[in-house]
Amino acid sequence: MNRIPLVLLFGVAVAVIMADLILDIGLNWIDYILIGIIALFGLKGYLKGLVNTVFSFVGYFLSLIVAVIFSPKLSLLVMANTPLGKTISEKLNEAVPALSAINAIKIDQAKSAAEMINNNPELLNAFSDNPLLGQLISITAKASDTSAMYEANVITVNDFIVYSLLKVIALVVLFIFAKLIAVIIAKLLTSVLNASAVLGTANRTFGMLIGLAAGVLICYVLFILLIPAVGSLNIIRIPEAYTKSAILNWSNTFIISLGQDGKILP
Repeated sequence: MNRIPLVLLFGVAVAVIMADLILDIGLNWIDYILIGIIALFGLKGYLKGLVNTVFSFVGYFLSLIVAVIFSPKLSLLVMANTPLGKTISEKLNEAVPALSAINAIKIDQAKSAAEMINNNPELLNAFSDNPLLGQLISITAKASDTSAMYEANVITVNDFIVYSLLKVIALVVLFIFAKLIAVIIAKLLTSVLNASAVLGTANRTFGMLIGLAAGVLICYVLFILLIPAVGSLNIIRIPEAYTKSAILNWSNTFIISLGQDGKILP
């Protein structure tokens, strides 16, 4: 029963192709590519199921939120309870020798990391050889806020740089960890649903429908928006088959008709 949606998907795809071969309904190789892309996305959605598809999509956002919220605290825990912060500080001094001479500069008077760098000629010289490090600092939390909240761990410029680097590392680690948890939960729910023929079929059917919708969206962006835009600039040569594609012509006609009705903009 679980395979019924898959059989229907490929049955429709094969039926369309056979109808073109037998009845010559006007499809060309561009149309076959479109059918193939949409069918493959439908297959992907079927294999993943609705639960896995939704958890995969939502998991990215939830994982990012978790990572952003907890990465500062994790960074400070690492600095306070492990030698990793000291190790990174030593490596920084080796990579940017000027930092070793300005470790004692306090950050409690700086309004932001960017001001902290701009107001200290020593820092500007130190970061001139490593602009990526300066960019990393500029996108972190305010230096003064960090100093006020975590003055036991983040006091000097070097402390703040180490904290910033650890914050990025913690962000990545927490994101991956949270995403793995979301994947595990999705797989557990999927296994429970698949234990029931009805729920398993519904899960795969809706997953396939979402996959088909994603395939249609990809084809729309690629074939109706991107390729014409690139072709109009003579960046690529658009094949004649593109302009004669039955599916694209039907799609363009449909989009234009909706635009004329005021429902959507073409």
